[in-house]
Amino acid sequence: MAIARYLRCLPLGFATFFIFSTSWFCLWSIGLHLVQKPDMAALLFTFGLRCGLMLQSPQRYWPLLLCSEWLLLAGLHAEVGLPGWPRLVAGSLLTVYPLLWLRQRPQRNDVHTLLWQGAALVLCALLQAMLWLDLPAQSMTVLLLTLSGGLTVAPACLLFWHYLSRATWVPLGPALVEQPVSWRARHLLWYLLLFTLSLGLQLGLPGELARFTPFCLALPIMALAWRYGWQGALMATLMNAIALIAGQTLHDHAVDLLLSLLAQSLTGLLLGAGIQRLRDLNAELSQQLTRNRQLTERLVETEEQVRREVARELHDDIGQTITAIRTQATILPRLLPGQERVAASSRQIEQLSLDVYDAVRRLLGRLRPRQLDDLSLSAAVRSLLRELELDAQGIVSHLDWQIVDSELSDSQGVTLFRICQEALNNIIKHAGASAVTLHAWREDNRFHLVIEDDGCGLPLDATRQGYGLRGLNERVQAMGGKLQLTCTHGVRLAVTLPVRLDQESL
Repeated sequence: MAIARYLRCLPLGFATFFIFSTSWFCLWSIGLHLVQKPDMAALLFTFGLRCGLMLQSPQRYWPLLLCSEWLLLAGLHAEVGLPGWPRLVAGSLLTVYPLLWLRQRPQRNDVHTLLWQGAALVLCALLQAMLWLDLPAQSMTVLLLTLSGGLTVAPACLLFWHYLSRATWVPLGPALVEQPVSWRARHLLWYLLLFTLSLGLQLGLPGELARFTPFCLALPIMALAWRYGWQGALMATLMNAIALIAGQTLHDHAVDLLLSLLAQSLTGLLLGAGIQRLRDLNAELSQQLTRNRQLTERLVETEEQVRREVARELHDDIGQTITAIRTQATILPRLLPGQERVAASSRQIEQLSLDVYDAVRRLLGRLRPRQLDDLSLSAAVRSLLRELELDAQGIVSHLDWQIVDSELSDSQGVTLFRICQEALNNIIKHAGASAVTLHAWREDNRFHLVIEDDGCGLPLDATRQGYGLRGLNERVQAMGGKLQLTCTHGVRLAVTLPVRLDQESL
């Protein structure tokens, strides 16, 4: 069984060895062109490649990566000579410990992973430089090389590994081939535009302005970090590194390539982590606001359910009791005929019971309007206008309701109805208006309700007394909406409520 499993892993091992060796040698060639020393070139981009792959790949591949690098170092030492070959091998062994320690730490999120991997790379660079302490000049060079190469290449490995591990891979078949490819042209254009800008800054600036190039290279990092988070920052860092290498190759200016690479790599790493953290916090805040809004709607629905049950119980119990009282009151004159005082008391009891019944009906209307259970919302508002008898009080009303009931949640419908109820009651009691208009519609992802009258406006103490809408205003705000009262020629009440997430597609 173990032999069979080993044989199955051989093709993947050969592929890993070939890909890593080819990439390592290409990066060593680029580093040799820049630093002109074979052993120092092995500490630039190849250091970042090995550390980056070890940080991302499973630990069972680490011996293969280390042995591949040692074979390459041995071959180069035999061909071109590497004076620091033993130090390079010992350094690769030393860097295993901080990488192994980091892999055992739990990673909470992408920002946490990015920062801890950056810290591990710095520690690996310090351990690599410790082996050169007997040569102070070369020790500082080694530290600069490993920091620059590690912080440039290793985050790029994280970026590609993140894409490969998060992507959904499916077998290639006829159904997949027939699907159109989503190129995301807008993203590609952004990348190409900013990459062209980086190359233009490197190759197009005159020599006297070359010192300002590193400051200009921060612009693509900030733009992509703000748009795409830490992935955009690392992508911009990689593009800037290519632009810096190209500029160093074609121009002999005084800007130190290694310091520029280190500076822009640190900028991309920290700026990407900071902006990603801000995006994560904004996403958490948005989710929390959504949860609070949903909780508020559930509380409103629960409140309305309790109101409905209490109203039903009051209607049934008190209605039956009042009917019984009226029945007993009509029986009394028959039991005691000829006694006017008894007949008068009976009539008074019956009238008082009717008054109690009317008061209970009014209370039930405010506790749970029966229109909401029997009619649509627009019909319920029209019924409310008829019950308030606005025409009899000289108030002309106009209703323009364009919201579909299916787009509203139960709590939103109840809230809009109660706002209409409270506003109309206030207009009747305080405004002295001759006309009132109610207009409700949906625009994009918001519901709008506007109630206007031509009355005397708001009283001076409306803010202190709340004008009867303070509780509804708090409910609207808790549901993510807004309630505004303005006074010009009369009073204008404007309410906006967000469309439910599950209704945005309607």
